[in-house]
Amino acid sequence: MTFLCLWHEIGMTLLHAKPILLWLRFGGLRVVFNVGADGGAWRGDRTGQYVVAGSMPCISLALVRSAPHLEMLQLKRSGPSGPVELHLPTNMPGAVLRCSINVHSRDQELSRFRRPAHQAANHRSSALAIAAMTLLLSVCGWVVGGTEGVHRAMAGSAPRPNGPAISREAMFRWFGARLLRPAELPELFNILIDVCSRARLSRLPDIYCLPAPGDMNAYALGGPGGAAIVLTEGLLRRMTRDEIAGILAHEVAHIRNNDAWTMSWAAALHRSIEWTSLAGLALWQTQHGGMALNRPLAALLRVAPSIAHLLRLALSRTREMDADATALELTGDSQALIAALDKLERHHAGFPALSVTACEDGPMRFLRSHPATSERVGALLSLAY
Repeated sequence: MTFLCLWHEIGMTLLHAKPILLWLRFGGLRVVFNVGADGGAWRGDRTGQYVVAGSMPCISLALVRSAPHLEMLQLKRSGPSGPVELHLPTNMPGAVLRCSINVHSRDQELSRFRRPAHQAANHRSSALAIAAMTLLLSVCGWVVGGTEGVHRAMAGSAPRPNGPAISREAMFRWFGARLLRPAELPELFNILIDVCSRARLSRLPDIYCLPAPGDMNAYALGGPGGAAIVLTEGLLRRMTRDEIAGILAHEVAHIRNNDAWTMSWAAALHRSIEWTSLAGLALWQTQHGGMALNRPLAALLRVAPSIAHLLRLALSRTREMDADATALELTGDSQALIAALDKLERHHAGFPALSVTACEDGPMRFLRSHPATSERVGALLSLAY
């Protein structure tokens, strides 16, 4: 009753006075009431709304008019993770106090900090992979020809500034895919427009359909200046609207992040490492015979292509994780994206996605171009609101 009487006193001040700020503390929970005649006064059919902000459970208090069907001391909950709502009587005629408590606000606050940290970690991992490949190429070039060898090795490792133009003829020749028009699938293009608007892409990517009714897959080509997304016919038929939105957001994330250019850089470094190491081994074999092959530097030239391949795969996995996180930002629907990943896993592997606690720990995980679906699902759950 003390709390209700206090609320009654607060309600009485709404008709008078200047805005005031009340601070109350209940155990470890700090409650803030921002009360004033400028926004919370009871006028006509308006209600006073007072939102409690904090890093602990979020509480929303509203003084509302009672209705005949509104039960006093009512307790209800909307869904397993929704807020708890209570209707409490007050000393004010015709008014009840509606109290909504969101018990998951702490997790939501943590997720807001977790997303930038996750993105920063992905960027660091990508930069380290590229730096490691560059260093490996430099070492191979130095082993082969000293300073001049480093210059020659690095000369062929730069990616092309602009990839080849993506044309309908090229897409049909490469994949057998045909260009889709907005009139054919207007709902699909509405999803694409919404996702690209949130991603702040200045140019919509073209959408191509690959006539493969038995396959479920999606690809992104190009960068922000010009891109294309290829969707298989089977994916369009078997996925729901929200799942397709998640898939499109993932591919748009690749485009916005310019992952095609990043991976082309890694491919150029990999090729240069292979050529340099092969040239070095051939040169040493010619000049020094079999004795030189037992030296540590010769051993480094032997394993350099394999190390570069592993670094390239690690970079690919990192870009996929970052695309998942970006897709979650663009759609805000982790469940649809997880459902889409589960369908893809069932289709390609023949069984549902593994439990998030059953992530692969063996050496085979380093040979993947994409993270295990269970790992991707775990990351999405940790980043979801």
